[in-house]
Order: sequence, then C-alpha cells, then structure tokens
Amino acid sequence: MTLPLMLVVNIVILAVLGLIARFVKIGGDEGKGGFNFNYSTSDLIILAVIGAISGVINTGTGIVWNAANSAGGPLAGAALQGAFMWAYLLAFFLIRKPGTMLIVGLVETSIEALLGNPSGLSTLGWGLTQGIGAEAVMAFCMYGNFGWLAFALAGAAASQFGTVWTAYLFGWDSSPEIVTQYWQAAAINMISGAILSGLLGFWLGKMVERTNLLRATRRE
Repeated sequence: MTLPLMLVVNIVILAVLGLIARFVKIGGDEGKGGFNFNYSTSDLIILAVIGAISGVINTGTGIVWNAANSAGGPLAGAALQGAFMWAYLLAFFLIRKPGTMLIVGLVETSIEALLGNPSGLSTLGWGLTQGIGAEAVMAFCMYGNFGWLAFALAGAAASQFGTVWTAYLFGWDSSPEIVTQYWQAAAINMISGAILSGLLGFWLGKMVERTNLLRATRRE
C-alpha cells in the first residue's frame, strides 16, 4: 500500500469518526459552537501555557515512543500512541474555538523538538497531523458538541491520523509486512487516543470547570 492510499484511508476514518460524533450525542454537553476565530489575549495565553506544559511532559514520553517505533514498528508503540494529545482536548474544552487543538499541537511539538525529541523538527509533523485529526471531528460537530463521546472520538482521530506522519517519517509504506502491522495497530491507536487523550482531556476540563477559572477562560 502506497503512502497516498494510506492517507486516503485515514481521511475516510476521520470522516466516519466525525459523523459518529455529529449524530451520536452521548454524554452531550451542547454549546454555542460555530466557526468563531476571534481569539482573545487570554485565549492565546492559555494556549501557550498549555502547549508549553504538555510539551515538557510529552518529551519523556516521546523518547520512549520513538524508541519503541524505531525498534519494533507500528505495533510496538501503538498503546502509547494516544498519550500525546490530551492537552489539545483540554484546551478546546476551555476555549471552545476552532483551531485551538491545532495551535496547541504545534506549540507542544515545538517544545518537544527544542527539548530533545529524537525526531528533531520533524516532531512538528505530529503536531500538524494530530491537530488536524482532532479538529476534523469537532468540525463535523460545528464545534458545538462538548460531550465525552465527541472528545473520545476526537482523541481517537488525532491518534490515528498522526500515524500518517509516522508512516512517512519511518518509511512504513515500503514493506508489506510493516503495512500489515500498521493496520493491525489502528484499533489500538484509536482506543489509546480515545482514552489517554480524549477522555483524559475531557476529565481535566471538567476538573477545571468545577473551579471559577472558566469564567475567565471560556468564550462561548
């Protein structure tokens, strides 16, 4: 399977996850939603802080993940694949504006690159693809579904779509055996992303919601 075909299949996966998030509203917390790109100064500060903190936290995880994938291929790092995007979903829960997850992804992976991720500046590719994956699911919901299922699906999408960059970077499309492992790992990647990023980000957001901080951070 060629890399462009892998990309197409992953886009289809994003669309399926997005449609589920749009029409299956479990744990529904409906909000204003919409494509409001009017970021306030406090929004941008929150994105920078969350991105920086998660970049530091994810640097150690990234070293372990890189080693596992380099040594054992797609299946080796699949369980850890979904552990990197929790900050994307947390930021979206707080700010509730399109582009939030992509911005945090790029900030977070920039910090990882500066702190010594083995992939160097190529780490930004994961921030881009993972951010796009999460944004795609929420875009299907018009950025108005803040239930736990939508967050879990966004985490799953981010995790799986990020593997497109991994496949490109590690040359996984060059070996039929590795391609087979890649698709075998897809379910693990998505479950990992749903739990370790989607549900964790949602839970962290709910924890913040119990404080008065959302009065200053959330713009609906």
